[in-house]
Amino acid sequence: MKSIFLSLIVGIIASPLGYSIETPSMPMPLIEEHTIVHRWLNKPVHSSQLLDDMETLTAWEHRGAGQMEISDTHWKNGDHSLKLTSKTFTDQPSRDGRPPGSCTALFNVDHADWSAFNRLSFWVYPDLPGFRAISMLVLLRNEGTLRVPDEYNRLGLNHFLLKNEEWNHVVWEIPHLSRDRVTGVEFTYRMQGSEPGATDTVCFYLDQLELQKVDADHCEGWKVAPGKIAFSHTGYPLIGSKIALAGDGNAENFTVHDAETDAVIVQKPIQILQTEMGTFQLLDFSTLEKKGRFYLRVGDVTTRPFAVSADVWKGTIWKTINCFYCLRCGMEIPGIHGTCHEDWLAEYDGKRITYNGGWHDAGDLSQGLRNTCEAAYAMFLLAEQIKEKDPALGGRLLEEAQWGLDWILKNRFGGGYRCRWGTMDFWTDNLIGTVDDMITKDVRNDAYHNFHAVAAQAIAARLLKTINPPLATRALQYAREDWQFAIEQSRNSRLEEISIGAIASLELFITTNENTYAEKAIELADLIMACQQREKPDWEIPLAGFFYRSPEKNRIQHESHLGEMQSPIVALVLLWELFPQHPRRDEWKHSVALYASYLKQIASYTAPYSTFPASIYAVDESNDAKFKEQVRNGIRLSEKHYLRRFPVWNDFRGNYGVLLSQTRALSAAARVLQERELWELVQRQLEWVVGLNPFCQSTMYGEGYDFAPQYTANSGDIVGGLPVGIQTNRNFDEPFWPADNCYNFKEIWVHPSSRWLAILADMEMIETSRLIH
Repeated sequence: MKSIFLSLIVGIIASPLGYSIETPSMPMPLIEEHTIVHRWLNKPVHSSQLLDDMETLTAWEHRGAGQMEISDTHWKNGDHSLKLTSKTFTDQPSRDGRPPGSCTALFNVDHADWSAFNRLSFWVYPDLPGFRAISMLVLLRNEGTLRVPDEYNRLGLNHFLLKNEEWNHVVWEIPHLSRDRVTGVEFTYRMQGSEPGATDTVCFYLDQLELQKVDADHCEGWKVAPGKIAFSHTGYPLIGSKIALAGDGNAENFTVHDAETDAVIVQKPIQILQTEMGTFQLLDFSTLEKKGRFYLRVGDVTTRPFAVSADVWKGTIWKTINCFYCLRCGMEIPGIHGTCHEDWLAEYDGKRITYNGGWHDAGDLSQGLRNTCEAAYAMFLLAEQIKEKDPALGGRLLEEAQWGLDWILKNRFGGGYRCRWGTMDFWTDNLIGTVDDMITKDVRNDAYHNFHAVAAQAIAARLLKTINPPLATRALQYAREDWQFAIEQSRNSRLEEISIGAIASLELFITTNENTYAEKAIELADLIMACQQREKPDWEIPLAGFFYRSPEKNRIQHESHLGEMQSPIVALVLLWELFPQHPRRDEWKHSVALYASYLKQIASYTAPYSTFPASIYAVDESNDAKFKEQVRNGIRLSEKHYLRRFPVWNDFRGNYGVLLSQTRALSAAARVLQERELWELVQRQLEWVVGLNPFCQSTMYGEGYDFAPQYTANSGDIVGGLPVGIQTNRNFDEPFWPADNCYNFKEIWVHPSSRWLAILADMEMIETSRLIH
């Protein structure tokens, strides 16, 4: 694929923006000792039971494609191992973009009770010449008290990555899975294609399947993991609130130490908090206003080092850029993939577009218009704020944003028609006309997606005007055209469409200074405010400030996967900033303040973490029994309404899309309201993501410590990746973060990463000095 970019991003590079900048090498290396896998593999094993040594196939059954046999080519112990071989693709095309088949080795078990053990252990030797990322799947089957896998075929699955041509020790903690009548363990290779030059036949050797008992990690509930301290692994701002949490121990005081000298910097009493969610030990060291690296100590428990700095989140920006770079489609990414998917096409009305480019959307290799537009927009937005203060970082953001912009601009069929989504879950041979070609036909002319494209193209035109004038001209031309297409198609009936329509119009106004766009945004602002609950309802616990799906207010707006609650607030904030003399300005600010107050109020229901609950639900929204059960497991607000700390959901679980969209709304609101409490709440949501959570794990891969593997079956581990997010177990309403590595909750996804960048853009705009003094 021809692109704006041809150079590898390593060290000192010649930027296409016209100057040399110093950047971290990408792909960024991983510190293995900081991974949770490193800790898992070094845990003491209290007891064990060998299930099979793979010397015979007596208990084994082959299913699906390929073949299974005993082999003496490679073995870990004994004289043999189980050999599983398969082609990487079939002779029939994939109809839906998913793997066309799989190859499975099933270890049969006769309804055994494994409750005395809580970990599976086994060894795998993959032989896949030319492969850069290798993955398999292990699945537990149980027919006892609770069936495993669950009804969504998620709980009970664990995907794992392997290093090629060496023995890999794989362990999987399973305390959360019912295992009272186990019927089997499956090992599966899913046909995920092969790149040019890589083998089309995979081979895996398995050995030494074992049950083990270990001190399993805490994986469910609000209580802090025993013997640990929940803290922000990235660190804390120089000025402002700094807290950590512990859940057990008899210490009366805690200390903060300099990480280099071990000197005690702060010593304070531990505060005991009693909440509905349990008892917590609060470590408040907000008085620490010294730049450096520190660690906490409570009794015999210490944390690993964290930073205190005025730009504490800067490193996460670089890592997020690295994530996007590693997810690029259509060019070689060293160690991850070569030039890819040149035989992936979008088709409409007899015309075809080569669909590769932009960024792979998630752990699969799909591509979507909305997420690409939002990612590019967030990068341009953050670059606009920091390019003068930090030219290297600002320049790198602009460079990565242009990669996404290039795809947005080419993905047009004319007349407002764009391909909105294409599913891709395997590597291809890059040859058009062979069995692994994919043609996606999800092409529409709809206002919602065109407005997203307008916002990205309009801000791009503004920032690239002096850097790349021809590209800026093209982006602005397309933004104007797409805006008109969107206006013609818009029905102004959904909050999401109304809000992104206002944002797109305002971005065009900022770029062109043409009143037509401003007038449309002001018109849409009235509809946004009409969607809001502005008065407290007659409930047992009355809440106001939240939004409905439409001006008719028939149903409260809530999301379970993708999140877009930032859009109405961002639109109103932009209006307030752009039109200081407008007679409706106070109304816009009032609406923003109402939503900020709503977030502050509901955050109290997760104290001391203070993360935002997902939404308010009405019991009668659905007749589905599971829906009603999940709703009633929330916090009762009235006979009909409940506040859920996590979304109501089915198979698509993980709440970062929702949580970080709410956070973006609050970070934007803080630009207008300039309240310290809002700034602190935004920080708290970011801190939750990087370790200040019940599991004491950072969930940004490669940031902090104990970050768990993410579902990146095709691309391998990627530093800076964020998963879909923490989920709940079945129909409960408590955080659940098991060792399982499965879509969707642990799947890497660009959506939360885009929100992360946009939040930090807002933080750059906030007048911090006014908030904290």
